[in-house]
Parts: sequence; structure tokens; C-alpha cells
Amino acid sequence: MNSSLVVVTHWNDQLGGKSEVKSDLVIKNAEIILKFLSPKFLQSLELSILLVDDGLMKEINLERRGLNKTTDVLSFPLYSEFPPIPYQILGEVVISMDTCQKQAKEIGHSITDEFYRLLVHGILHLFGYDHETNEEDALRMRAKEDECLELVFES
Repeated sequence: MNSSLVVVTHWNDQLGGKSEVKSDLVIKNAEIILKFLSPKFLQSLELSILLVDDGLMKEINLERRGLNKTTDVLSFPLYSEFPPIPYQILGEVVISMDTCQKQAKEIGHSITDEFYRLLVHGILHLFGYDHETNEEDALRMRAKEDECLELVFES
């Protein structure tokens, strides 16, 4: 854990704060997650979190990935481990709260639980984790997701 890391989290809620998710708690938990995942060389790290509805997520997905459909979470990384620059912008995680709510209902857990699952998933993508390359990478990412979620829900 990189306990000396300074974390700046930018919160942008396009839905006007109508969500069950509390921004101050998300920022605190994002700091915990980032300190856990960050290599020791990092001294400062910025993360942007954007909450949108399915309509805006579909637009972003089409513009950035060429896919004309909504999705639950998108990650746009800026981080690079090499060279080990100590002050970096990690990137942006975009979460569709419409899809988050639907998935929470389908899975049978709270919107907050699903939100953090999506946030952790997005952050891991920013650090280069990928579940679509092969089964080994998918298992490694899933294990790291579980570790991060334990940190969030025990704090």
C-alpha cells in the first residue's frame, strides 16, 4: 500500500445527485483503492469519476469506442508505469447509473454494492488490468477486484 500517495478525485455527477451513492464516501473509498493499487514511485495521482445515464453513456461509447450501445462502465486511461513519473493523472471512469441500478436489481444486491463493483472494475482497467485477453488475466483481475471491494466494505 502506498500510504504516502496524495490522491485527488474529481467527481462529476451528470444526474444532479439523484443517486443513492454518496460523493464524499466515494471519494474516500477511491482514495483507499488507489493507495492500495498504486506502485510506491507514485507521489500524486488524479482520478475523474463521471456518473451518467444510459443515453449519455451510449453517446460516449459510440464516440470513443465506435459502439452504438450503452454499457455499465467505461475507463479512459492516461496512466503509465514506464517511465515511473511520480505525478500522474490516472484517467476517467464513467459509470451509467441506469445500468448500475438495473444490474443491482438483476443480481440482487444494493445499488451501492453494484456501484463500487463498477468503480473498482473501471479503476483496475485504468491500471492496465484486462479481463478480455485470456482466462488467466480475467482471474487475476477478478481476484484484485475482490481485494479492493473488501477494503471498501470493511472501512
